[in-house]
Amino acid sequence: MKQTLMGNDAIALGMIHSNIDMVSGYPGTPSSEILTNVQKLKAQLKLDLYAQWATNEKVGFEVAYAGAIAGRRAAATMKQVGLNVASDPLMSAAYIGNLGAFVLIVADDPGFHSSQTEQDSRVFAKFAKIPVLDPATPQDAYDFVSLAVDISEKFQTPTMLRPVMRVCHARQIVEVKENHEFNPKKGKFQREISRWAAVPRAGRLRQGYEMIDRINAIKEYNWEELIKPEFEACKGGKLLVLTSGTGYGFAKEALEDLGIKADIVKFKMPYPLPENKIREQFANYEHILVVEEPMACIEEQIMASNVHGRLDNTMNVIDELQKIYIQDALTKLGLYKGENLYPSIPFKDEIPARPPNLCPGCPHRDVYYSIMKVFKKKKSIYPSDIGCYTLAINQEAIDTVLCMGASVSMASGFSIADPEKYTVATIGDSTFFHGGIPPLINAVYQKHKFLLVILDNSVVAMTGRQKPPQRQNGEVDIVKIAEGCGAETYEYVYSNDLNDTISFFKKMKEKYENATGPIVAVVREFCVLDKEVVGQHIHGEFAKVIAEECVACDHCTTIYKCPPMGYNEEGKVEIDPFLCIGCGSCLNVVCPTEAFTVDEERSK
Repeated sequence: MKQTLMGNDAIALGMIHSNIDMVSGYPGTPSSEILTNVQKLKAQLKLDLYAQWATNEKVGFEVAYAGAIAGRRAAATMKQVGLNVASDPLMSAAYIGNLGAFVLIVADDPGFHSSQTEQDSRVFAKFAKIPVLDPATPQDAYDFVSLAVDISEKFQTPTMLRPVMRVCHARQIVEVKENHEFNPKKGKFQREISRWAAVPRAGRLRQGYEMIDRINAIKEYNWEELIKPEFEACKGGKLLVLTSGTGYGFAKEALEDLGIKADIVKFKMPYPLPENKIREQFANYEHILVVEEPMACIEEQIMASNVHGRLDNTMNVIDELQKIYIQDALTKLGLYKGENLYPSIPFKDEIPARPPNLCPGCPHRDVYYSIMKVFKKKKSIYPSDIGCYTLAINQEAIDTVLCMGASVSMASGFSIADPEKYTVATIGDSTFFHGGIPPLINAVYQKHKFLLVILDNSVVAMTGRQKPPQRQNGEVDIVKIAEGCGAETYEYVYSNDLNDTISFFKKMKEKYENATGPIVAVVREFCVLDKEVVGQHIHGEFAKVIAEECVACDHCTTIYKCPPMGYNEEGKVEIDPFLCIGCGSCLNVVCPTEAFTVDEERSK
């Protein structure tokens, strides 16, 4: 049966068709739709399975992995930087193994489209000594879930599925199973302390040798089942291209465009590779070019004098693959001497680049504006965190962004390094649950003095509005958590009257002056994209500008920075009615000449 599926849809359906019945993870582009779609399929098909977001990737990994130890088929989902958080249990799980299938799905983001770093999770799999599958298309993504389940159960090892953004978000007509009957395994934990709780050194050393034997056995499997048929179809000649994932499509198209004949071998499993058997094939070729992204995972395993790629700068060393990079590589190897088929031609009517910005009406804008107005730019340090509130960097209201939860621990560091300044850290609710609690405990017991503002909009807005723990029920409360950590904690319910927000932060500044440790301000907000609640907060109070009062001071366009605000041909500020959502926040405080007023006509 054929279905048009996005890559992440295909992975979700592949899990159902592989009878995976425990799925946990943490949202992050480009992986977020995988678990969301499993939840949708669960509801549509009335399936008895566990599919829930965890508080962070490490927790999600461990929940799912416990299911696999107990014999059920399980999967954990995350993006590549999330694997850094889950790397701790991954390293131990690679030694211990599993009984039921455990598929670790990590979506990579070559080109930094929505990530702070460009990482290659295939290299992480190599580091952990677990097999990794690299789909090139949504069809591969669907098929490889089943393959990963088979490998994981056959060799009793965690098995990684590594789609990249262009696979996760691409759409393709995919051939899928028809009339699949969901039939998950029963979980039954069997005590085996020497395996599941092996401690240094005797137990782990034995498991370490077993892990090496296991990875060597998977190499043989990879050769016999997946790679050997590829080489048997090769003809030999000047050029052999070795590739995996999206590199296959780029290489195939570029060779066709350039009119160059070559054999292409696509590695479904780029680690572990049977390197010696692969090198034996090199005698049939003059050049071997490795096309992969974003790092040299394949190339490092099969290095030889005639192998070229990222390590010798034949291919691009960073950034997402493009066909121009392959053309350049073939030119360097002397295999292409024709014209540049991929010239960069700037679009003559190109729209000017715009900086990232918070949504019109977003309460984060008012909170950051108020913090800056009270604590001042030059007198304070503003560490922040990962989430849509990071977009306040456009208001110059953020000094540092490192990784999930680092706003709190870096605030500790800044309070020690530069105590003459105020340190005001900001973090979202989901990020606080993810990685903000341990550093807050650390700050309390070590008495690090700073203000932590927790922006609680009760939704993981940037990755698709997943619901964080406090949204599910009233059992988890951020104020109580902060108090439980020992922090002096205050609560503020957002008002669209900026005077109220500024007054609250003036109060926080007074508290800061007399504090001996961290103080926490939990700001109860909402998300303007959250259709379930936004109607309770946006009352349709639209603004307009009295042209005669506008002195073009730039305050609204350079400090407050709401997207509808811009200059007209007369040099006066105007409100774009198409972008204004009627929050009314700009009617107070923002304009020094009080040029903003209620648009009575639109506000009726």
